[in-house]
Amino acid sequence: MKPDTAADLHTEIRRLRIRIAGLSGDELDAGRRTEIRSALSALSALSADGRPVPALADRVLGDQLVVLLQDCLPEYGAAPAVTARALQIAVELRRHLA
Repeated sequence: MKPDTAADLHTEIRRLRIRIAGLSGDELDAGRRTEIRSALSALSALSADGRPVPALADRVLGDQLVVLLQDCLPEYGAAPAVTARALQIAVELRRHLA
């Protein structure tokens, strides 16, 4: 893990929180919703032993994402490889939501 991987993940968490919160109902179409839920599943497999992610209302998708991403940070006990993979998932999701 690069020394700044954790800092980069913190930055992506902030960016995604803002991006998802800023999506209107029309902008949160089936494709974007699917991308977010796919990222949630990947993060669950990475940091939550693959437990199913509950399908909650759209208004909490960002919260679910933030919680699972934060679980991948070193200060929460995540291994460097987990942090690096979570960063990759976060960056890919942000690009898909653009």
